Amino acid sequence: MFFRRYPIHIICTLFFVFFIGELQCLKAQMIDNWFHYEQGMRMLNAKKWDHAQREFTYYLNHPEMHRHMFGVAYFGRGLLYQAMGKLDRALEEFRLAIQNDHHPSVSVSESSYINIGALYMTKKSYQDAITAYSKAVEINPKNGLAHYYLGLAYLRAGEYEKAEKEAEVAKKLGVPFTALSDELNKIKNKPNETTTKSETSKAN
Repeated sequence: MFFRRYPIHIICTLFFVFFIGELQCLKAQMIDNWFHYEQGMRMLNAKKWDHAQREFTYYLNHPEMHRHMFGVAYFGRGLLYQAMGKLDRALEEFRLAIQNDHHPSVSVSESSYINIGALYMTKKSYQDAITAYSKAVEINPKNGLAHYYLGLAYLRAGEYEKAEKEAEVAKKLGVPFTALSDELNKIKNKPNETTTKSETSKAN
């Protein structure tokens, strides 16, 4: 009855409009579905760990729709485990975020490397931190914070000239923090202090 009542060209037009509408809706869902990530971040900030994990993991449980969000999902899980103090698990999640960084418009690799660097700094694995921050700088040479943190890692590793160079770059890129420069200045002034004490002892 339906086909007899309506001409075939009208039926085809209606189907085409419906199909295009569904396709656009699907495309929007695939590219712009950030709801679960944003909800996960809200739960993370509220320290509702289990709820946050469920939200981030949603994308991983629906690969047919959200494979392009896998990097974002692993990044969120990395932040979660980092906040929970599970450093090794956080490192693993950030590495997975880098491996699955396939979103068409949002990259998480740079931020993941910075967080990996921070985790290694906490673990006092300064050479590993240098490697991670260097990767972040390689991705985005204009990231002043990445240069600043790289400078801190060099400072902790005792590589003062490299630390000073990164401090200068960070300052040129607008980073307002001065802790790195302050510590480097203290190290520069230490020999002078030692010499002054030595001269004072001789005079006495």
